[in-house]
Amino acid sequence: MVANGTETAGWVDAPNVRGSIDILWGCGLVLSTALWTVLHLNIPGPNDSFLANMCRKIRWGMLAILAPDLLVYFSAMQWEAAQQAVRQMHRLGYKHWTLKHAFYANSGGFVLRSIDYRPFPITSAALQYLVEADYIECPTITEEEIWDKSKADTFAKCVALVQTLWLAVQSIARVIQGLAVSPLELFSLGFVLSTMMSYYFWMHKPQNVSVPTYLDLKYGSVHAILAQGGAGSTPVDEFQDTPLDFVEKPLQRWHRRPTLEKFGREEEGPLQRMPDDKIPVTDMSRQTWVLVTVQAMIHPAIHLLGWNHLFPTPTERLLWRIGALTLASGLPLATTVRVALTALGFKGHRSLTYIWIQPTERPPGWKPWVLDIISTMISGCLVPARLYIIIEAFISLRRLPVSSFQTVEWTNFIPHV
Repeated sequence: MVANGTETAGWVDAPNVRGSIDILWGCGLVLSTALWTVLHLNIPGPNDSFLANMCRKIRWGMLAILAPDLLVYFSAMQWEAAQQAVRQMHRLGYKHWTLKHAFYANSGGFVLRSIDYRPFPITSAALQYLVEADYIECPTITEEEIWDKSKADTFAKCVALVQTLWLAVQSIARVIQGLAVSPLELFSLGFVLSTMMSYYFWMHKPQNVSVPTYLDLKYGSVHAILAQGGAGSTPVDEFQDTPLDFVEKPLQRWHRRPTLEKFGREEEGPLQRMPDDKIPVTDMSRQTWVLVTVQAMIHPAIHLLGWNHLFPTPTERLLWRIGALTLASGLPLATTVRVALTALGFKGHRSLTYIWIQPTERPPGWKPWVLDIISTMISGCLVPARLYIIIEAFISLRRLPVSSFQTVEWTNFIPHV
């Protein structure tokens, strides 16, 4: 934003004007409420402690702050998986199956019990396979019962939405009246834009469910299911996550790197909970892709609105510009590189922040790590740029343009009679 004048001021007290604490408190409340309500993690395992669950939330909270676009991407893929699951179950004649059922299943809501394995969660795809083959009855749990298990705080989400709308309206009004908008307000606007998109994709996903629904095989065992040809030529006890990997794994678009596959697993055997980064769908629709892409381009572009802001020092303004440009060009650059290499015949591994990879076939003579290295380098530039934007948004409060502390004259928007 272009500051009104060139005068700056340090910490300003209220209540005669809009004080520094008002800016900090207002944005802090918006950010904390959005972060608290946006995470929709999968159902914890039976032996997960309070500390383990808290550490998991902290990890994903950090991901939401450092890479909000990535969180939107995960929520969008889960949305696609749920949509696909509903279509498949309706095809089998189970018209009562809704998005809440699908999200509940893919988050580990249904746990299969058998005589030969300890209970393990199954996805919608595995559930559909077992129901279609008549190994289990289709769950009769209703949509209301699933939502009753959820501890989703609808009121808190409504509060976060109202706060977001108020921050956006106030910022627009300040621009119209030629008043400066602080970097912290710009950062808050960009962050809540991403959380609103995640809200949309996770609208039907139960939140903070603690106890799953157990399903029992009609007869036989999991070994019997696999022996009847379900797993093909794969040995019965050779699986990565669960014995039903032969159904679930082919639908996963992204996989953790082999060196990180065991992260979060304390013992061998079937998984006790559905990993939060397990995406049981191969691709996303064009409509979903457009929503994710538009959000991923608008969110970092908001930081560019601070291009001419009067920062405390010229160096900070330069670094803000570099960080904002880096974030805004990340997605277009990554897409351009991928399209160019694909046009050249390259089909190597794609990666997300080095943690998740998407293995694909490649023609002989090409190195499989080329695209992986390029993607990782781009991610490596985005992280420090994001960190600087976050840090600068707060430390810039020590000296802001004088107009930052002027309040909006709302009466100016009322037509005079």
